[in-house]
Amino acid sequence: MFPRVAPVALVGVLALAACGGGDDAPATTTTDVPVATAAPTPPATDPPETTPTTTTLPPLVTEGATVVVANSSIVGGAAGRMTDELGLTGFTTATPTNGIDKVDDSIVYYSDAEGAQAVAESVGRALGGVTVEALPETVPTESGDIAGAQVLVLLGNNQADRTIDQLSGTATPDVETNGLTIVVANASGVSGSAGRMSTTLDNAGFTVGEATNAVVQLADSVVHYTDAEGAQADAEALAAALGGVEVEPMPDEIPTESSEIDGDVLLLLGTNQADQSLGTLNP
Repeated sequence: MFPRVAPVALVGVLALAACGGGDDAPATTTTDVPVATAAPTPPATDPPETTPTTTTLPPLVTEGATVVVANSSIVGGAAGRMTDELGLTGFTTATPTNGIDKVDDSIVYYSDAEGAQAVAESVGRALGGVTVEALPETVPTESGDIAGAQVLVLLGNNQADRTIDQLSGTATPDVETNGLTIVVANASGVSGSAGRMSTTLDNAGFTVGEATNAVVQLADSVVHYTDAEGAQADAEALAAALGGVEVEPMPDEIPTESSEIDGDVLLLLGTNQADQSLGTLNP
């Protein structure tokens, strides 16, 4: 007969078997935790191309009103010279006069005549953007009127003795020359045009002598040069400034009234270049 095993003892044996009698740490369950990652940086791209915008100003309105310039600057004779400048630009001008006050910046006034305001605004643009206003009841000229004109320019110190090209920002850059003297001879038939072109060339950086008259009349100007060093280069620079007129050596018989020139470059000023600004001739 086998001895009977007590139920309690059997339970203990089963419990030991379940524990396995080992020394390992109890098993644990792990859960993977997702790791946050930064969003990928998009590749660098060039900024979108932009088309530059340009503003095209409307052409100047030069017809429809007469412009009179009153000197309100401290520069004697400036109104007459500005009258010439405005005439070269295409405006219809009257005899210059004097203002009753001195001003620094010019003012352009317009009457209530039809077309006067449009011409006045164009004059204001040509002078570099000066103020344009309706003509006051008391006209600020010595005579108290504008002598039949419809537009009045009170010419101030800041615009006196400056060309329209300089004031409007379209001036031809000063040229580089050898400094030889240029003589302008009127071959255009337009009275006084040689003197006015001499002033224009002087303002552009050329060395200019006293104007004279030619013994020929030409449609297109011609530039002659002597054999002095640098004369041909200065003649070519002058021709380019005038829009590309012909350049030739000085003929044996100099085509001026005196048959001589006090300089080394001679401009025979033709009709097509007379009373034109350099900005117009060489845009």
